Parts: sequence; structure tokens; C-alpha cells
Amino acid sequence: MAPAIFQVFAILIAVFAFAQAAFPRQMSRWQMRGPGGDARIEPGETRLLVMRVMGVIVGVLALIMAFGSPTMLF
Repeated sequence: MAPAIFQVFAILIAVFAFAQAAFPRQMSRWQMRGPGGDARIEPGETRLLVMRVMGVIVGVLALIMAFGSPTMLF
């Protein structure tokens, strides 16, 4: 029972990591309201690239943790 719970969490992490890799701009856009009105904060191109790369790396590692053997990473 316990390994199945860990697999579910690893799959959930993989889904969110791949979503971050696919849609980094939507997942890092901020809107602020101040006395002067609304402001939208957009991330730079380098940050978007790093978010894509890290999303893919974390997603792949999570899938390996979910479906791979324990000795696969060593």
C-alpha cells in the first residue's frame, strides 16, 4: 500500500513539473494592484528557459522514481 502512495505523489509531482515546463509564462505571471493602478510583472527570457529546463528535469526524475527500479539512479 505504501509504495502505491509514493507512486501517486511522484506522478503528481511529474504532472506539475511538466506543466511548468510547458507553460512557464502563465505559471510565473504576477498581477499587482497599487495606488497607481494595476501592474503586470513578466519574467525574463532567461528565467523562462531555466523554468522549462528544470521542469523537464524534475518531471523525468519524478517519473523514474514512480516507475523505475530503486537501483536505476545509481
